[in-house]
Amino acid sequence: MAILQDDNSFTHIIAIDFGTGASGYAITPKLAEGGIKRIEVFNPCDDSDDQKTVTAILFNNNFEFVAFGSQALHRYAEILDDGDTALLFQTYKIHLLHLHTSAVSVDGRELPLMKVISGTLKYISEKAIQKLTEQIGKVLKTKIKWVLTVPALWNEEHKQFMRKACVEANIVDGLNAPNLLLCLEPEGASMSVREDTEQSVRNQMIKNSVVMVLDCGGGTVDITIHKLLCNPDEKFLCEELLPSSGGCEWGSKFVDVYFEEFLKEFFGAELFEVYMKNALSRLEIVKHFEMLKRKFCPGTEERSRLQLSYMGDELSAKKLADLVKNYNKSHPGDHEVKLRGSSSIDLPPVLMGSFFQPLFENIKSKVSQLISQIKSKNEDLKFIFMVGGFSESPFLKNEIKSSFENPSLQILVPRRPQVCVVRGACLFGLNPHSISSRIAKKTYGINTLTTFDNEKHPEKKKVVIEGEDFCEDVFDAFVRAGDSVGNEEVHVKTYCPVRSRQTVMRIIFYCTDSGDVDFIDEDGVEQLGELTIDIGRPFQSVEDKTVKVTLRFGATHIYACATNRDGTEIRNCEFKFDLT
Repeated sequence: MAILQDDNSFTHIIAIDFGTGASGYAITPKLAEGGIKRIEVFNPCDDSDDQKTVTAILFNNNFEFVAFGSQALHRYAEILDDGDTALLFQTYKIHLLHLHTSAVSVDGRELPLMKVISGTLKYISEKAIQKLTEQIGKVLKTKIKWVLTVPALWNEEHKQFMRKACVEANIVDGLNAPNLLLCLEPEGASMSVREDTEQSVRNQMIKNSVVMVLDCGGGTVDITIHKLLCNPDEKFLCEELLPSSGGCEWGSKFVDVYFEEFLKEFFGAELFEVYMKNALSRLEIVKHFEMLKRKFCPGTEERSRLQLSYMGDELSAKKLADLVKNYNKSHPGDHEVKLRGSSSIDLPPVLMGSFFQPLFENIKSKVSQLISQIKSKNEDLKFIFMVGGFSESPFLKNEIKSSFENPSLQILVPRRPQVCVVRGACLFGLNPHSISSRIAKKTYGINTLTTFDNEKHPEKKKVVIEGEDFCEDVFDAFVRAGDSVGNEEVHVKTYCPVRSRQTVMRIIFYCTDSGDVDFIDEDGVEQLGELTIDIGRPFQSVEDKTVKVTLRFGATHIYACATNRDGTEIRNCEFKFDLT
């Protein structure tokens, strides 16, 4: 794997924002000197819409791609109406969070997760190329720089999976293609809000201002803290003040999880099982709840009326009335639901709020913790920008504002929070060095042998190789958790084989949350992956097989390369992560 080289041969940037709940893409041309940025955002299913489409993908029973986005939902409904079946996948990005190998369809069937995600990227990328072709004529793929957004909370395994998915989708030719960049979602949003905000706000974003970006999406809530290194009239430049953080299951789709827990209690076991098995009814009810969820805010007069007619004959008017009566017996007062007509119920504000509150408590607790950490660094937080689709929720906006806003801290929501990330990804593609440094979230190092020292090494770690005493399992750290690592910063270490006839060197990489670690078998140390290097022929001397390993940790993911003693790059060198 080679160290990232700047690719300036591109003519256009295409950014893909693959989200848990919604996805889209954006296109921008390469800037001429002093040029004006022109970023266009597109819905992959509707050229006239500059928002995103629902993340859903449909395969037929032969596991062939049928449709994506809103078109997948419509086509799936038609197929079910015709009495046939198909595999519809939603919220499948969450499977990658847990490094599952398969995605589960709405009706419980499975396909390889790589097939589902690469199919998604393939569809969106082809739509993007089609749109660009309409605009400029012939498009050379070699002249496109692709930027793929990923949560900042993801680790190297997740990022490597997405790079591989781009290869599978025929977006790029190889894992290390120089025309593929990963953009951390809240970092892209940070660039976008500064670029797109009202001039009156931008004028306040002076050098050394500290800004928090709260990226609230469908699956994750990503939080990044940046200290601006530029004034309002200067090119964007910042440094990460604290490691990116947040929660992987705090997004809006988990409001649906709590809603369905209510349905399970309300319906009872037998009817809830019918609901879960009736894919079309479930889709329609959750879709209807989505509309209620988007506009819900306690204190307003608007009712949260849930339509249950989608259950058809399984839920008669009499049965619904009985369910309401039984539920209210055990949930009196503010939690009582009200029967409306023959097929609807009103969900009281207290009940609706309970679907949100577990997520809000996590978000507010983390924001409060981060504000305290900022103060401990003798810095003052000046802005919190809320971006992502979940930030459109008036309930969430009110909760954050009432909890944290004060005369010295502004809480702002951009005009189009759902597209901040994909717009920022284009900006990142234009200027990948705009984040000057990042804070290492983990300690990264390798497993190595070192000359045994009786005074500092335990006897149980001693091994004898070709008559010489070594200490095994030594954690040789490149960077430690909490270190500020520059975007351009590289770490170089030299290694030589311990056996004279060795022809391949395997350098095992490990990571840990701790900043203080000596050996790879300590608690909390995990294997990250390995660098396999062809180091020469058996008859060469150990000195001639010396390898210099160079790693870069300050970018959006780890880059590595190895060179021989004479400085030439070793081509037969591969960085493998422990993907399942």
